[in-house]
Amino acid sequence: MINISKSKCVGCGLCIETCPKQAITLNNGVAIIDIDKCVGCEACIQSCPQNAIAKINETLLIAIGSDDKKIIKQDDHVGTSKFYLIYKYKNGVFDFIETRKNLKFIENETKIHGDPKKAKNFKLVLKGVDVIVGKLFGPNIVRMKEKFVCVVSREKEIQDVLDVLGKNINEIIEVKNKTDRKGIVLNNC
Repeated sequence: MINISKSKCVGCGLCIETCPKQAITLNNGVAIIDIDKCVGCEACIQSCPQNAIAKINETLLIAIGSDDKKIIKQDDHVGTSKFYLIYKYKNGVFDFIETRKNLKFIENETKIHGDPKKAKNFKLVLKGVDVIVGKLFGPNIVRMKEKFVCVVSREKEIQDVLDVLGKNINEIIEVKNKTDRKGIVLNNC
């Protein structure tokens, strides 16, 4: 699937000129691909000076921290969420897979960068997950970013969080494939 990053696209229109099937248009200054017209020739990828267009073949498991399964964890870092909603991303679609309950753990607050035992429990609950999404991350982010792509979303509703993830999937995959990962803060652009 070919995807255009909404945060990288500058609306130059070079992809529109090179698309042999007229599958790309501009909407509010951002290129949009009509997947029904796209034949996957990748001419748009080659023509984009911003590297805003990428072919996405990866499948990702994404965990969103929540206390009520409706909105993202609001009042504390993602590691204290009661639940993690697990979604599979493939070919531009997020499918809900399951809800995982967080393990209870009393954190040692004297640890400078979070408690390693809590981080170990967190990794156990989220085994197989590629991306963790929360409104806030605690000091264990220094351990988490080695295993997961840590994404901060300021959206409240889970569906809005998924929309922002979809708009920024190129950046998420870029970070996933790096060895020296940094957290990502996403805005609804």
